[in-house]
Amino acid sequence: MIDILPLVLGADEMGEADRLTIEQVGIPGFTLMELAGRAVADEAAVMVGEIDPGRIVILCGKGNNGGDGLVAARVLQQFGYEVDVCLFADSDSLTGDAAQHFAILDRIREAEGGVTINHCESVDDLRNMESTELYIDALLGTGLTSAVREPLSGAIEWLNQQKTPVLAIDLPSGLHSDDGTVLGLAVRADVTITMGALKAGLLVNDGPDYSGSIVVADIGIPNHILASVSVETGLTYLCHSEYVKGLTPSRTRDAHKYDSGPTIVVGGSTDYPGAPVLAANAAARIGSGYVVVVCPLEIAESLSEKLTEIPVAPVLYDDSGWHTDALISGLGNRWQKARSLLIGPGLGRSPEAKTLVMDILKHTSVPVVVDADALNALRDEQDFVRTHSDGRWIFTPHAGEFARMNAGDQKSTIRAARAFARDWNVIVLLKGMPSVTASPNGTVVVNDTGNPAVATAG
Repeated sequence: MIDILPLVLGADEMGEADRLTIEQVGIPGFTLMELAGRAVADEAAVMVGEIDPGRIVILCGKGNNGGDGLVAARVLQQFGYEVDVCLFADSDSLTGDAAQHFAILDRIREAEGGVTINHCESVDDLRNMESTELYIDALLGTGLTSAVREPLSGAIEWLNQQKTPVLAIDLPSGLHSDDGTVLGLAVRADVTITMGALKAGLLVNDGPDYSGSIVVADIGIPNHILASVSVETGLTYLCHSEYVKGLTPSRTRDAHKYDSGPTIVVGGSTDYPGAPVLAANAAARIGSGYVVVVCPLEIAESLSEKLTEIPVAPVLYDDSGWHTDALISGLGNRWQKARSLLIGPGLGRSPEAKTLVMDILKHTSVPVVVDADALNALRDEQDFVRTHSDGRWIFTPHAGEFARMNAGDQKSTIRAARAFARDWNVIVLLKGMPSVTASPNGTVVVNDTGNPAVATAG
């Protein structure tokens, strides 16, 4: 069912998809660029509307991104718009498909007019481009990995000062296509039309703040090619509501509490007695038919007063350690029938808390959500986790917790989550905006829903 979600690719993967489409499928790069430019022109026409005569300014670099812009210029001229191309390159320096499309555009310009080609060397050459209905950013594409340099940095700064809407091709110039960081400065687009598949950089880190609305254009790259380029590293998808609805389990008419439970919540300490209360109530609200809270003996009475409908099972700690076996025996079939376990909220970071986490985890084979202080307890226990998790534990760190677990490159959240899930043999839900979920087999799902109102403690 996950195949219904849109794919997300990195720059290298997208480049490989282009190559395979050209070499194996037989669609020339010239045609791919033609289809990309036409998609840009169609989107630009939607944004501008029927303004007569409408003027559109296209800022082009010398690469394939600029080539898409040159095609868009020709198609928009055919639509009846007045088009100004600001080419930040000598036309003789264009190569490959971009050079061919420039030659076609230049012949159309000579024969029909409607297009002006301006060779720009600095931001000063843009000063008379301020009366327009739309700017199209075709300066830099997916290959950028270092800070934007002049004259393009000046052009981007100038573009960001304009009040006119901006349409970016593939991704806003200056944005890293894989990790979504701004490389010095980047175009702030109102709409980004990206080719073939979503790019990871549009979804993570600074990407959403610079991309505006995102449109994915089909330029003829077959679906099997798009999927095949990600098989080795792992497939990445963008989540949507229909997929989530399909995961929601249905219940029979005669369902009972053990069909959707028990859920066991292990947490709490004298410093943080409220955390397991919040977690237990949440578990009950979302549908667990039976919730049990396991907590240290010294806070059991307090939790019982707060949890009037949820049973509390205390676990004793003394000189001989945690009495985990007695706890499990006392829970009886509630432990045996448990469908899931949450461990960590409010446990604290004492050595005793770590011992309890590991004792509990040694005794369970159900899916486990490892949260909060349990993450800290397992920070240096990768071998233990790999041995016991069976790929069924779900780690739920926020960015700070993820960094403390030595999770590698924090800028590339998708890559870091995928690597961690594989190395630790767990499912990782890296909380943030967006949230990134990675499984041990390399599959990643990005979830960009939600809003800042959920950014509260607990």
